[in-house]
Amino acid sequence: MNINDKKIVFFYGPKYNFKRRLPRNRALTTISELAIYSDRKMREHTFKIQSKHSGDAAEKQEERLVIPCLVAYSEQYASISESALHSFLSFIDQFEVESLYLQNPPAHIVSQFRGLHSRVKVIKHEYKTLDIEGLKRIDREYPQVIIGQKNVKHRLLTALYPLAAGKLSKPLVLLFYGPTGVGKSETAKYLSEVVGQKLFRRQFSMFHSNEFAPYLFGGRHTGDSLAKDLMERESSVILFDEFDKPNPLFHSAFYQLFDEGVYEDRNYCAEVKNSVIICTSNYASAAEAKERLGAPLFARFDAVIGFGALSAEALGIILEKRCREAVAELTDEERAIVSERELCGSLLPLVSGGDGVRGVMRIVREKISEMLLEAALRR
Repeated sequence: MNINDKKIVFFYGPKYNFKRRLPRNRALTTISELAIYSDRKMREHTFKIQSKHSGDAAEKQEERLVIPCLVAYSEQYASISESALHSFLSFIDQFEVESLYLQNPPAHIVSQFRGLHSRVKVIKHEYKTLDIEGLKRIDREYPQVIIGQKNVKHRLLTALYPLAAGKLSKPLVLLFYGPTGVGKSETAKYLSEVVGQKLFRRQFSMFHSNEFAPYLFGGRHTGDSLAKDLMERESSVILFDEFDKPNPLFHSAFYQLFDEGVYEDRNYCAEVKNSVIICTSNYASAAEAKERLGAPLFARFDAVIGFGALSAEALGIILEKRCREAVAELTDEERAIVSERELCGSLLPLVSGGDGVRGVMRIVREKISEMLLEAALRR
């Protein structure tokens, strides 16, 4: 590939913004399509060689395929072989590529362009982050959005202020602890809503030791990894749900991320500065969190915020809210059967704090199904 007269763009960020950067007046060919074409031509070439009789004249070399614009989306690097990835320039040199647009290119590809920095245009997605107006909104709305956690609001706003005021050069890292279903994950969702972006969430309880290591540290380029997912995220609010569940042996993977906002594995390097990283846990206290996580990791949290068990009053408010929302989702015919007042009244004695909000949602859902079933069986 003759670099000197080619347009080369490395874009770091989510796909929706990458697509906006692509030229609209040129035919686009994806790296996946090129890999399929290359494999097919290789098979055809092998077949011709095997079919040729001895003494046949050498075939005229085919002209190289002209590609006005070659595009690689993040997920498409898995469609090319390991050898093609490590010799990417040689791979695309088989074709006459006029311009090249790569979304979140792996380190093995980036390294091949090291001596060509002057020819590569690097574009990084600018993530929205919390500002002072966002803090004012949280101050107004939080008690109504997250029921029963009045003590959390002030500590949360205090922790968020340095980020909103532009005083941080690293991500803001928060640890939420407390019982299940009391508003920890919902708080992360709400912050993402305030920023106006889709929450980046990874449920750590889903990972077991044998599959967590390659996800954290990077395995084959065809596999999933946290670094790659962070590069593709759409939000500056990052939620690591149930952070306490994986083996403590993996905690060292987060040191640089929490300290500098950089997360690097063998294939990718993600930057998450000016972000909020929220780790939720079911620890009963900050002391337990420090003991279980260990002092080196615990010290890297900018704030450790406890969420208390929900009071009977808070559960009643949550029940009323959920009943109102659930009935609003029903059809007119179903609402003639399920009365919001009757639904809430029948469930109030059954509400307990053991399962928090999830428990309330479950009994509301079950009671509505029971009422609709009874009506259906009577017909």
